[in-house]
Amino acid sequence: MQNYLDSSSPRSNLIIKHSFNLVFKKIETVFFILLCVICLITSKLNREINNKINNYFVSISRPVVKIISIPINTSIDVFINFNKLILAKKENIKLKEELFKLQNYYLTTLAIHQENKELRNALNFVKSKTENYKIARLIGMSHQAFNQKILIDSGLNRNIKEGQIITGNRGVIGRVAEIFEDKSRIMLLTDANSRIPIIASRTRNRGILAGNNSGLMEILYLPKNHQIAVGDKIFTSSDGDVVPPGLLVGVVRKIDKNFVYITGVEDINNLNIVSIIDY
Repeated sequence: MQNYLDSSSPRSNLIIKHSFNLVFKKIETVFFILLCVICLITSKLNREINNKINNYFVSISRPVVKIISIPINTSIDVFINFNKLILAKKENIKLKEELFKLQNYYLTTLAIHQENKELRNALNFVKSKTENYKIARLIGMSHQAFNQKILIDSGLNRNIKEGQIITGNRGVIGRVAEIFEDKSRIMLLTDANSRIPIIASRTRNRGILAGNNSGLMEILYLPKNHQIAVGDKIFTSSDGDVVPPGLLVGVVRKIDKNFVYITGVEDINNLNIVSIIDY
């Protein structure tokens, strides 16, 4: 009997414990339901309390929402500004390309305008002297001290002949010295081997203009009693019938006893278009 009681004791304890748990759960359930009913009744009976609770939650949630919205709005602004920056960068690149094209067009227009101006000047000068001429472009220049020559883009292909006079916008610059298929070498008046007959416009004294590989050219074979003065203009003469007469060659710059020195009227460094006179 004692053994039976001893063996049944743990089991009875479990049953009792389980019963108490059920009772407590029922009590909890009843209490929770009762609390809910009280809350409902209270909320219906007292709207002011309900409004206070709502206002309390609103007052608490408002700064929280505001704080949360700051990084969100900032992120949105950053994203929008980033997109605007990308679009602005693309537009800037496009504008730079258009500006580069416009600059090229502008430079091309200036070059064409300058070339047309030089062509008009060359044509006006040559037309007043002769009707037989050709227009050519200067394509090369010798920078050697003892080789005063230039290259033009016309040769046998345009029936260029040796000895023909070459003029710029204002006057004579040289003569054809060597001819190739599509270009010719021009000996400038300043070359030491250059010789052409000239006449002084005021005194009508005649001589031979000789180059000396410098900026000053000398007039040879003048009479000792010549009356040439600084500033007088010098033109080609018809002596020997080798060059067309009346073409401006240069201006007298220096007189040393019987030596008369002149400078040319053309700046070769700024010359692009030349005329070839067929004489």
